[in-house]
Amino acid sequence: MTDTPAPTADDDAAARKRVFSGYALLVLAVLMWAGNSTVGRATADENIPPMAFTFWRWVCAFAIFAALFGARTWRQRDEILAHWKFVVPFALISVAGFNAVFYVALQKAPAVQVSLIQSILPVLVLLIGLAVLRERIDGKQWLGIVFSIGGAALIVTRGDEEVLRTLQLGEGDVWALAAVFIWAWQAFLMRYKPRSIDIMSFMTTIALIGVIGIAPLYLYEHATVGPMPVTQNSILFVAYVAVMASVVGTTCWNEGTYRAGPARAGYFGNLFFIFASALAIIILGEDLFWYHIAGAVCVLIG
Repeated sequence: MTDTPAPTADDDAAARKRVFSGYALLVLAVLMWAGNSTVGRATADENIPPMAFTFWRWVCAFAIFAALFGARTWRQRDEILAHWKFVVPFALISVAGFNAVFYVALQKAPAVQVSLIQSILPVLVLLIGLAVLRERIDGKQWLGIVFSIGGAALIVTRGDEEVLRTLQLGEGDVWALAAVFIWAWQAFLMRYKPRSIDIMSFMTTIALIGVIGIAPLYLYEHATVGPMPVTQNSILFVAYVAVMASVVGTTCWNEGTYRAGPARAGYFGNLFFIFASALAIIILGEDLFWYHIAGAVCVLIG
C-alpha cells in the first residue's frame, strides 16, 4: 500500500482558483437571470402577451439545447423514459408553470416589486420540506422564517397597514406570490432529479416538454388576446431570454455549482433580487421605496 501524497502549494492554489472561477460563473448566472426580469417587465410596453413570450422563449431555447446536447439526450432516452413520472411534471411546473406565471406578474407589477417578492424562495423551500418530509426546523431557522415572511409582507403590502387589514393585494403581487410558490416547488423537487440523467440532457428534455405543455395556453391566448407582435424589440427580447437566461445562465450555474460546491452555490441565489432590482431601477427607471429596502433587509437577515 502506498501513501497518498500530501497536497502541495500548487494543488491548493489550483483548488482556490477553481472555487473562485465557480463564484464568477455563479454571479454571471444570477445576473443573466436578473436580466430576465427586466426584459419580462419590458414586454408589457411592447404589448407582448406573456404566454406567447414564454412559448417562443422555450422554442428557441430547446432548439439551442437540441443542437448542442441532442445527441447526448438521445443516448439517454431509455433513462429519461424510465423516469418520465418525474421528468414530465417537473417540466410542466418549471418551464410551463413558473415562467408563464412569472411573466404575467411582471406585466402587472414593477420588476422591483416582483423580484423582491421572489426573495422568499429559500423560506418556502424550507416550509415545503417541513410539510412534505417533516424535516426538522430549529429555533434559528424559525427566526429566519419570521424575518423573511415579515420582509415579504412589508414588500407586498407596500408598508400600508390598510392593505394588510383588508387583504386587497395588487393583481401583480398575487401573480408574483404564485410564481415564487411554483419556483419553491421546482427547487424542492430538484432533489429528486435522477442522478443517472445528465443535467444538460435533462434541460433539453424539460425544454421540449415545457414547449408542448405551454402550447395550448399559447394558442388560446393567440385566439382570444391576439398574436405576438413581430418587431425588432420582440425578437431581441426572445433572443435574450432564450440564449442568455435559458442557455448561458443555466450552463454557468451548473458549472459554477460543480466548481464551488452546492453548499456555497446556494448563497448566490440571494443575489437575484439585488441584481434584478438594480437593473429595473437603472434600465427601466423604476422607483425604489423605503418598504423595498426595509423588506429586503429583513429577508436577507432571515
